[in-house]
Amino acid sequence: MASAWHRMGTAPSLPSPAASQDSRMVVIAQIFYFVFLMMVFIGQQPFASRTQDELVAMAADNDGSDLFKQALFIGFALLLTVVQLLRQHPLKYRFTFWPLAIMLVWFLITCSWGVDPFVSFKRVMQQFIVIYITFCALALIGPERLLTALRWALISSLLICWVSMPLTSAAVHPPTESDKALIGAWRGFFFHKNIAGAVMALCFIVCGNAWIDRRKWYYALFAVMAFVFVIGTKSKTSLALCVGMLAISNIYRALSDNTQKRAILLIMLGFGMVGFLGLYIAYQPTIERLFADPTSFTGRVSIWRVVFDYLADHPFLGAGFGGFWQVGANSPAHDYLNQQFQMLTAHSHDGYLEIWVTTGPLGLALLLLSFLALPAYWFLTGSTRENQHLMVPAFAIWVFVMYQNLLETSFFDKDRQVWVIFLAAIATAHATFKAKPRPQWQRRRISSREAVHG
Repeated sequence: MASAWHRMGTAPSLPSPAASQDSRMVVIAQIFYFVFLMMVFIGQQPFASRTQDELVAMAADNDGSDLFKQALFIGFALLLTVVQLLRQHPLKYRFTFWPLAIMLVWFLITCSWGVDPFVSFKRVMQQFIVIYITFCALALIGPERLLTALRWALISSLLICWVSMPLTSAAVHPPTESDKALIGAWRGFFFHKNIAGAVMALCFIVCGNAWIDRRKWYYALFAVMAFVFVIGTKSKTSLALCVGMLAISNIYRALSDNTQKRAILLIMLGFGMVGFLGLYIAYQPTIERLFADPTSFTGRVSIWRVVFDYLADHPFLGAGFGGFWQVGANSPAHDYLNQQFQMLTAHSHDGYLEIWVTTGPLGLALLLLSFLALPAYWFLTGSTRENQHLMVPAFAIWVFVMYQNLLETSFFDKDRQVWVIFLAAIATAHATFKAKPRPQWQRRRISSREAVHG
């Protein structure tokens, strides 16, 4: 008797929202996650009036030593753990994103050679807790509810920012800013206009896609409100990206059933990132004159020069996670500064360079594998007409953050808003990819007569 493999149908489809039923524990976990997001977005000192120097000092002090924040995040993690132990339903996601776990272990190892290993260790532990909360919530409530919680947290933040504008002058950067380019820029309750611009741009993308999926008029209104707020922040990077990302995500939506065309789209996006580097090489003198001015794009090229000079002397291991900028008087960056304003710099203004300079080539390779290569595969092969309401907004957030990190630093940026939003998108994409219906194959015996006659 011979045997052959025959496709016997498809795996069960993704559960509908109605099927994920209203176990009280699921609802409680979703509320916990929503509150966690709002605490991350609002922070501990919303609307506080601060000078630019104080803002940078606050960023420098964010090393994980804040006992209130530690207690808050650990409390959220414990609450979600208790809910998971008490749950009456099977987990909606089991963690298998091992490259991310390996990357965190490597970050922990790099702490050992940092100039202040304890500061680096605290910053890594922040990442462990934030990532644990995200994926624990995903396991309990699933990608549908996770994305819903994120969407309404973004909308709530948008409404608070708009209401704050006529009520407090702190919602706009004041004339006392040492960086004159910030004066008059909207920031809402966020501590910097670039953070406000990025979060509102992501709100625009998520609400725009929600309107396309659901045709609810209020999502269109929220999208317009978010876009106007992005304009008010004067955040060049976010403004340039948000419209393009909404357009690209809807091209991706239209290609949900065509893997080859999605591959072309992903290749074009990759070429876009490579093209950015190519333009820098081709027009380096002009770009450096523009970007090196501290009043233009925060003097990014001169900041990048600090990073490259350090890497030339330390090419293999990096400075230890979170251990290059703002680690006290012994910060490795201090030996390579080329302009006075860089004494106030808190990060490399490039997420890829930040990981490279702190965790070495291995850290950068793990980053590209975990957040570029693997998600590209999920978005290439995991999208269907049935799950596009999850994959399309996750794809838009992913592309936005991939490009944003060419000029900003949000990868593993403590508990900052863009990083937490990105984690939610990655978690949604991975869970949705794993749940995609796939052909099931069953071996059937073939009789000798069938084998002879084909």
